[in-house]
Amino acid sequence: MLKRFLIILACLIISQSLAAAELPESFIKLEAGQNYQGVLGENEVVRFYFELEKKSEVLLESKTPKRSNTIYPEATLFHQDGRTITRNWSSGEGRNFKIVRELEPGTYVLRVEDGRGCGSLHGCPEILRDYQIVFEVTESTPF
Repeated sequence: MLKRFLIILACLIISQSLAAAELPESFIKLEAGQNYQGVLGENEVVRFYFELEKKSEVLLESKTPKRSNTIYPEATLFHQDGRTITRNWSSGEGRNFKIVRELEPGTYVLRVEDGRGCGSLHGCPEILRDYQIVFEVTESTPF
């Protein structure tokens, strides 16, 4: 019985590590407490991922300059297997996304893109494309 349990446990650990290894190298890893800063290009999709070891409440929030001519970051949060957890495009300050969810241990993917788009044939060089993502994790407890 113990031997069977240990084999099952080993298989689960191996399958979780293999699943995490399946993410493309282009995905950017988010670390709790460290903000990501970047530039979100027109028609660009940026994918991030993060891992949770324990059940936790997660805050994912975009921040853009406090001006009217900025991007409007949209976000979709996925389980690693591709199932959608939630989408958000304007719950944060201004036209920023804000996702607050309690999540089980595992690997998650955050897809971010500019929801504003650009209707001009000449592009939209006047739009400020700087943004940052705030990522905070608070471990859940039964108390």
